[in-house]
Amino acid sequence: MHQALEIYVHIPFCRSKCRYCDFVSWPERDGNRVAQYFEALKREIAAFNGGLQPIRSVYFGGGTPSAVAPAYLAETIAALEKKFGFDFPTAAFEKTIEVNPKTVDKNQLQYYRKLGFNRLSVGVQSFNDRLLQIVGRPYYAADALQTLEDAAAAGFDNISVDLIFGLPGQTLADVDATIDRLSHFPPVTHVSCYSLIVEPGTVFEKWQREGRLSLPSEKIERAMYHRICERLGENGFAQYEISNFARPGCFSRHNSGYWDLTPYAGFGLGAASLLLEKRTTDADGAFRRWTTTPDFEAYLKNPVTRTENHPLSKREAEGDFMFLGLRKTCGVDDRDFQNTFGESFETRYADEIPSLIREGLIQRADTRIKLTVRGLDLANQVFMAFV
Repeated sequence: MHQALEIYVHIPFCRSKCRYCDFVSWPERDGNRVAQYFEALKREIAAFNGGLQPIRSVYFGGGTPSAVAPAYLAETIAALEKKFGFDFPTAAFEKTIEVNPKTVDKNQLQYYRKLGFNRLSVGVQSFNDRLLQIVGRPYYAADALQTLEDAAAAGFDNISVDLIFGLPGQTLADVDATIDRLSHFPPVTHVSCYSLIVEPGTVFEKWQREGRLSLPSEKIERAMYHRICERLGENGFAQYEISNFARPGCFSRHNSGYWDLTPYAGFGLGAASLLLEKRTTDADGAFRRWTTTPDFEAYLKNPVTRTENHPLSKREAEGDFMFLGLRKTCGVDDRDFQNTFGESFETRYADEIPSLIREGLIQRADTRIKLTVRGLDLANQVFMAFV
């Protein structure tokens, strides 16, 4: 169990809302409302009472953090420094900010470097102009490439790119073309690839109900995933989690913390937190989970308003450990489970583990269990066994 703390800061503002997006985010044109949000965000940070463990990472996500004036980010960093007692520009931990093409230029990226960010996550999604238009991204492939070039010129040498596959009208050739472009750009050290999910309340969900959304078959969608894994592997990216690939030494420390059950504090609208409340984790109530309200007006009035706030039972925490840890290609180690919960997962899941092995979904590797190739395709079926 890691005794460090990760910090996530949610910036809910965007230039436009994508047709697949169900995140707590929206285009905000009223500058006063943006200012009010950041004042509430600073109040929430100041009110944090979840303990002050050593900081492992800070991640500014959204929404689109690069869609707001950089001064707001600087003010938020100052609030974090005051609360948690670190100097953000010089601290050695991982500091990531999400940006989208056409929301940043070289000067803005240079300013992010001066603020102390040492890792950039760029929401590219595709290098195909036709697909970008379908999903509602407000830029072209050339703009995405320009953002990557500007980021490298600004001094970012650890750049992550987000991609989506299984898009309407997408083909295997489209996937190949996108991977080709990424693989020939050395500053890209990390790639996150997500299969499109049609979420309730999105434009895509409305189109699906109306019969207007033509998605690739499940067979083609799986072929896209396998092609991505194969092509990224050929180009020096190791798959270390179901959806994440990195060049050597460039795994995301922040995301890895979620899968390792490292405590994290989320600030901002709809942000989630998982805090360690007891020194001993092998009992009920060692962890507490809470989620900040996604209601903008409620947040402005009281930024510590929660929609969820409860201690986790030992059973819940064990389940989280297993299904989150099994997302990693290295799987979960029974020694870590025993150190955390005081018993072997072979004992705790004496029925589930042998059954999943017989089905060819997981395999043993010394003291570890991990997903098989088949298990990667049927991961949700595996995870449900531990929930």
